[in-house]
Amino acid sequence: MRKNIKVLLLVLCVAALSATVFITTTAFSTQSIDVLGAAVTSDTNLTSEALPKAATMNDYENQIAAMINNVRVENGLKQIAADGLLNEVAGIRSQDLINRNYFSHYTPEGTNVFDVMRSSGVSFRYAGENLAQSAPASAGTVEGFLNAWMNSPTHRDNILRAQYTKIGVSMAEIDSRRVVTTVFTN
Repeated sequence: MRKNIKVLLLVLCVAALSATVFITTTAFSTQSIDVLGAAVTSDTNLTSEALPKAATMNDYENQIAAMINNVRVENGLKQIAADGLLNEVAGIRSQDLINRNYFSHYTPEGTNVFDVMRSSGVSFRYAGENLAQSAPASAGTVEGFLNAWMNSPTHRDNILRAQYTKIGVSMAEIDSRRVVTTVFTN
């Protein structure tokens, strides 16, 4: 009987220890997804129309664009088309955020996505940028980023802006961090 009690106590101790480890790793997880207030502009000084390049996005970026289009359609809006030049602009932004380890709509020098668009020959009347980052990189799922944007009024407004007709998406990552930039124009 004593042996059975000792075995039972040992099993209970192991179960309690396992539960503690599980609670500690899930409740105090260091995984996070951050979004930054959406950047939006209405620019009446149009530049000459740049010829759109072929839109090339990887599977992850295509999933982001597809989910954004699904949300737009669910809200009675038209789908927006992927644009190669906007993908390049989004890529410049994502890679800069990773390479120089900052998270802002403004570079350390004070420039922003609208400056990058203009220097890349992108014309627009309406434009916007949504940024998201995750740590570790693997925490940045397509669904996680979309949910974070949709739960932020400024990002949601950017996704659901009726004037937008084009989108560019780019994801850049290192082991500890993933950054996604979406760029919208009319």
